[in-house]
Amino acid sequence: MSHVDPRHGAKQPEIFSADRAERLDDPAREAWLPTERLVALLDLRADAYALDFGTGTGRYALALAAAHPRTRVCAFDVQPEMIAIVEERVAQRGLANVVTQTGNAGELPAHAYDRVLAVNVLHEIGDADLAELRARAAPGGWALIVDWDGTRERPVGPPPDHVHTPEEAGQRLRHAGFTRIDALDVPQFPYHFVLRASG
Repeated sequence: MSHVDPRHGAKQPEIFSADRAERLDDPAREAWLPTERLVALLDLRADAYALDFGTGTGRYALALAAAHPRTRVCAFDVQPEMIAIVEERVAQRGLANVVTQTGNAGELPAHAYDRVLAVNVLHEIGDADLAELRARAAPGGWALIVDWDGTRERPVGPPPDHVHTPEEAGQRLRHAGFTRIDALDVPQFPYHFVLRASG
């Protein structure tokens, strides 16, 4: 009986550990991955459903929920330790429009999302989880993939051989079933590529 590696396709050998969660909240990140710009890129309508796939400590899910109180946001992460942090912060901030989910990506609620956000996730997840990400995008909706660019010199982030080039990322997204992939030029993100994937 053959064993299928659930992380087949990932570039980074291991996922980012919850033991280092505080690094995701470093204020210095705003200089090269500003939250406000990321929220704007999603172009959310008031009654949208949004999924933050690989939410970590919920930095972006909580920002989305606060900026768009009528948008329903699902914060998903495979690590329950991360989701515990998110749930504590949701309670502290009184955000009624955030739900959380942990476990296997295949266990996500069978719901179509108008926007799927994946920040610094693509290089960590396998093809099976990427296919689940694709399956969650509603007809007419799209996914925003923001990840470390393996072609750029940078003082932070994983080693170059642990991340994708934009071309490699596009190939993986097409393999997962996305039929249209648009590369966005976002100067505020000097170390990342930004892909909008749909279809």
